[in-house]
Amino acid sequence: MAFAIGIAVYFGWRSEPSLPYALAVCTVLFGALMRVRNRPCAYEWILLALFLGAGFTRAIHHTHAVKAPILPDERRAYTFTGWIENIHSSGKLQHFYVRVASAERLPPEKTPKRVRVRIKPYGFKPGDSVKFKTLMAAPPDPAIVGGYDSARAAYYKQIGGYGFAISKPQAVELGELDFGQSMKRKLVKFRYALSRHIQARAPPHTAGLQAALLTGDRSGIPPEQSNALRRAGLAHLLAISGLHMGLLAGGAYFLASVGFASLGPLARRHDMRKWAAVVGIIIATTYLLISGASVSTQRAFIMAVIVFMAIITNRRALSMRSVALAAAITLMLHPESLLSSGFQMSFSATAALVVVYRAWADRRDFTQRGSIVQRLWQGFVGLSVTSFVAGAATGGFAALHFHRFARLGFIANLLAMPIFTLVVMPAGFLAVLVMPLGLDKWPLWVMGKGLDYVLFISTWVSEMKGAMLYIKGANAMVISVFALGFVFLCLGPRKVRFAGIATILLSCVLWASIDRPDMRISPEARVAFWDPDSVNILKVDRMRGDGFGRDRFIEQAGLESAERRSYMDIDNICDVLACRIDLKGKIISIVAEPEGVATACADSDMVILTNREAGPRTRRACAVPIIDVRGLSKSGAQDIFINGDQIEIRKANPKTRKARPWG
Repeated sequence: MAFAIGIAVYFGWRSEPSLPYALAVCTVLFGALMRVRNRPCAYEWILLALFLGAGFTRAIHHTHAVKAPILPDERRAYTFTGWIENIHSSGKLQHFYVRVASAERLPPEKTPKRVRVRIKPYGFKPGDSVKFKTLMAAPPDPAIVGGYDSARAAYYKQIGGYGFAISKPQAVELGELDFGQSMKRKLVKFRYALSRHIQARAPPHTAGLQAALLTGDRSGIPPEQSNALRRAGLAHLLAISGLHMGLLAGGAYFLASVGFASLGPLARRHDMRKWAAVVGIIIATTYLLISGASVSTQRAFIMAVIVFMAIITNRRALSMRSVALAAAITLMLHPESLLSSGFQMSFSATAALVVVYRAWADRRDFTQRGSIVQRLWQGFVGLSVTSFVAGAATGGFAALHFHRFARLGFIANLLAMPIFTLVVMPAGFLAVLVMPLGLDKWPLWVMGKGLDYVLFISTWVSEMKGAMLYIKGANAMVISVFALGFVFLCLGPRKVRFAGIATILLSCVLWASIDRPDMRISPEARVAFWDPDSVNILKVDRMRGDGFGRDRFIEQAGLESAERRSYMDIDNICDVLACRIDLKGKIISIVAEPEGVATACADSDMVILTNREAGPRTRRACAVPIIDVRGLSKSGAQDIFINGDQIEIRKANPKTRKARPWG
């Protein structure tokens, strides 16, 4: 926890810290630790401080280590040559993630390692070498204040530019790649060849889902299926994580244990579980490679390997120590994953399950095995407890990050997970095993039938009234306090658990006290504000434009959708010079040209200049805040809060964010 808090402190720092200073602090703490070895209380506190400093230092070091060239903020034309690492569908278009080999008229030291380009589906596939012309700029700032920071995520993935193609890509031949890139390219080609083979052999209705579960390629999933799974609380099935890794590697371990145990002479001399654990590690490694080795899959792989290593070394396989060790290794490799919803939900579910099942095992009476009916009932109870605990543990983090909560997710998981666990994944595992023999059609058919049932449950649950609860967005403070309370609840003794409950309740109070913004101004000076007389009517200057930002703005307010109306249609709100909006007693003037700013400043509480820049003389002469296109281009989107007589302006890209490498 101290190591994780150190990482969190780094990402909350107001400027980029110095690595030598951080190393010096850690050195001093280590020296102090050696001096107080015989004083237990001081030793423990300094040890915690040392781990906090280690997390802070590792985050700085990792940020410097992954630094790669980033394109300028202004969109320009570039011609890139490289090979496609991944393809994601985006409506009728596709997103190519390209590993850049060269760029025309761009020196090597300024050429990004990777770029993301939006392009028409011309039939290219991952692993292909392409040359294309694109309009591209640096990855964008957050679309809303306090929202998802795509530029920060792109920085750690070494993606230096986002853009769209302005020419049809051409197939080219690349020169010789280094060993690492060459191996990765071969693995990408193999992975997507496997995905296409699965989609060709599997039932058409579920082919995309089957390829996603076995290879991590989600490009073939129909949008209606992913939406139904999301609304039913089954979206976790789409992300290859601990569930999938556990089912495949755990299933391989079980089969290997049975097989090795049948070898009488060896089984009497050796502990066959250790041999089976080696098989489990091999299967987990194979699944990691063919599924794309995303960060979530790496987390699952680390946890699986730790469990199998515990079996090999005669340790308890599932304990809070193994969970903590897996989390520590993950954070050491990818400190930025601490901020991701995947990391928080994955380890919260694992920790909660370990705590609950340990407490259950300490209190249950172990008796002789009963009848088949009794064992089936016990299995159903165990599955119900697992679904409830995992859903409760992840539900809070899901609501905090995604502003929605699947209220009927427990029902969907309870009905769908037995078939997914006992039919879908075992059939998929068998299909991959017999694929070299050409016998994979029937296992894929069985897997497809199981997924048909899962989709039926997800559609049925998602269409129920009130299946999805929408909640207003939370800030980093609320998420941090909630996470701290959750850790206290899982790790501490009884008194600390009560403190954890109190901390979680405090986070809920802080969450409830967050006010939604009254107005949004996009980086392009598109204006939208909430109707004071209705909670779900958004008044806009134009019906088109800033679609993505407005969607996130509505979502952050805790609404599934909102009716959009043009405020231009209201009588007496606009004249030749400006539109004047009365918002909670404050007059906000929206001016198109600088000539109208002086008049607007005289009778308004805030002025928004939408087309040009306000000069220094105009700003000095105006006693009220002025927002113009130049300021918006630097600060990104802005939210306006009106609290009594005060007007508060919050920026999506403030100076503190600009001071960081991804800003």
